[in-house]
Amino acid sequence: MKKVLLTLIAILPALCLTGQDSASSFTFPLGSWEMRLVGLENFYPTYLADPLGTRFEVSSQRILYGDFEHADPVNSEGRYMNKLVIFPGVRISLFRFSPAARPDLGVEVDLGMTLPTIMRGGNHDLLGVDGIYYFAIGGNPTRWLSLRFSKHHICTHIGDEFPSGSVESPTDYDPNTTQLPVRDDFIFSAAARPLFFLKDRHLDILQVYGDFGFFMPGADFMGDRQNKPNADAWLNLQGGMELEYYFPNRYFGGLFTACNVSAYQQNAFAPNISVNGGYLFPQERNKRRVRIGLHYYNGRSLSNQFYNRKEKFIAFFVALDV
Repeated sequence: MKKVLLTLIAILPALCLTGQDSASSFTFPLGSWEMRLVGLENFYPTYLADPLGTRFEVSSQRILYGDFEHADPVNSEGRYMNKLVIFPGVRISLFRFSPAARPDLGVEVDLGMTLPTIMRGGNHDLLGVDGIYYFAIGGNPTRWLSLRFSKHHICTHIGDEFPSGSVESPTDYDPNTTQLPVRDDFIFSAAARPLFFLKDRHLDILQVYGDFGFFMPGADFMGDRQNKPNADAWLNLQGGMELEYYFPNRYFGGLFTACNVSAYQQNAFAPNISVNGGYLFPQERNKRRVRIGLHYYNGRSLSNQFYNRKEKFIAFFVALDV
């Protein structure tokens, strides 16, 4: 595990530097506007502390509490084993329309995906894999505000760590082991930089954001779906804030801290708390960030197979925001 993390720490800065190029495959002039096809930069920001956000990350989690770890001897005063979670992820700007003189403003269509792969920390047996996908229309009407409307899909798959037979867990039987829920959400999102109005780019270090999501069980414009979790609990909310400080010497990188709070109607709007912080590798401001730090989470299970179970952990992570 240590060798994996050291390798990632070594190669991620190089990956970040290659990803800073804003050039796209095709850019077409349209009078005073221009259209860009297939780019790797997006108008809408990646949330730093969103535990299910689209990113590329490796997270080594020390489990402080978790009531769905079936293979752990928790009923006989045993300890919870830890987890290793890998988030392969990608975001792509399919189409972007911008004023030729202001490429930082405009409208775009983008899509993204991440596949959280959750493994047992001690032996790397698979606990589960989620598929998280979105298709969105968004943009920047001004330099300090980003807006997005997205179609968000989550499907979840249980791993081979949960065989049939006896179960050693705080519950004798968990009906979620055969549920494989699907969610198809519509989400309205907004992110703002309130310190932009100070007119000093070095003080523009704060971002706040909020999401309002809902799903329509049974059917939507993508066709018939099986939104199994709680057919009448449609709503979900999320919000947070982020601080990023870059040292005056660009080669020193920077520091960040972020918090995220989410709540789902299917969990009676119980708050899910996510906080992280750490070091930003040297890179251009407001581009893809390579980060290393600590993450604290307390809320509903991040494996959506067990959405009605709780977990709490502290993690060390290395992440590339995409």
